[in-house]
Amino acid sequence: MAIRKKSAAKKAATKKRAARKAPAKKAVKRNSARKPAKKATAKRVARTSAPTKTAAGKPKVTKKAAAARRAAPQPRAAAPKPVDRSLFPCGDAAIRAATGKGWDEWLTLLDAAGASKPAFDHQKVWELAMQSLPDSAGWWGQMVSVGYERARGLREKHETCAGDFQATLSKTFQVPLFAAFAAWADASLRGQWLDAPALDFTKLNAGKNIRARWPDGALLDIRFNATGPDRCQIVVDTMKLSDAEAVAKAKAFWQSQFERLQAYLRI
Repeated sequence: MAIRKKSAAKKAATKKRAARKAPAKKAVKRNSARKPAKKATAKRVARTSAPTKTAAGKPKVTKKAAAARRAAPQPRAAAPKPVDRSLFPCGDAAIRAATGKGWDEWLTLLDAAGASKPAFDHQKVWELAMQSLPDSAGWWGQMVSVGYERARGLREKHETCAGDFQATLSKTFQVPLFAAFAAWADASLRGQWLDAPALDFTKLNAGKNIRARWPDGALLDIRFNATGPDRCQIVVDTMKLSDAEAVAKAKAFWQSQFERLQAYLRI
């Protein structure tokens, strides 16, 4: 009997110990169950902190980031370089009166159309200008395209679209047009004032223009315009010049010849 009582007491003690240890094991299980939850939380934090991406794989800009960018001071655009106004073939008032736009407006318009790109030659620049001009304003389209090309360094001053150079000089004389034309057209009269024995006169259009040629190949176009009953303007274009230095020499020469003609016509 005593042995049975002892075994029963051991069993009861064992049950008590098992009952005490059971809550502790459950607590451990609960703690171990919480660990994955912590990892999941960490993953969620990582996902929210990492930049989201668009369907194309590029980082998506959040509203806060966009607002911060807008608030940040933006770098100022470089101011356009000032244009040498002497490069334009006529003044701003003249081009505005003829075309409705000043030189700055033409530069902006043609820049926006890509006229400064290498693919645009003089013809294409002229065609772009003519899109904003009537068909009858072809000459002013030439003025606009030449002025633009000079301002943007696409051609030198006095350089033609063919790559050679041209010098133009004009003067108004207080005599009727027929008298001025005769002073050029008649060889005997011309010899009394014009110091150019090598100049070959090739064509005469009465009262309009005279063509001539220098021995080196430079060409002349002398035009006559009546500006009043007893006044006329003479314009001398020297074409096919080699460079800017030749342009300066041609202008200086015809300036001196105009002075000689002025003195002759006053006789």
